[in-house]
Amino acid sequence: MLAGSAQIQRAEATVELTLRYQVREGSALEISGELRGGGSGSVGAVAVELRPEGFELADPPIWTAEVAAGEAASHTWKLRPLAEGIARIEVRHGLAGGDLDGSTTAAFRVDADAIRLCATADCAGEAP
Repeated sequence: MLAGSAQIQRAEATVELTLRYQVREGSALEISGELRGGGSGSVGAVAVELRPEGFELADPPIWTAEVAAGEAASHTWKLRPLAEGIARIEVRHGLAGGDLDGSTTAAFRVDADAIRLCATADCAGEAP
């Protein structure tokens, strides 16, 4: 599922990453990421990377930002499907300069007139 959140913590500082998707007119998909700082201080720079399969990414795949407690930053990626069928997006995140060891993957069914998030069993075993 690509709508949800993850948390990164270092000492007393935390960053929450919230991911959302939205289908736009004209067969476009937008993935939005928001970082919100909590606790005390900063965890440092956080990197978020999109790895699409079956989508063309119009923006650079990696976004890096640093937020202190009480601050927020956001970024939106625009994607277009390459063909009808199943397309997937893996979103990786972690501290910038280190391993992006947090990840989530979502699959979408692309038809001529719609893009829909796949339910758990809808796209199982289908390649992008």
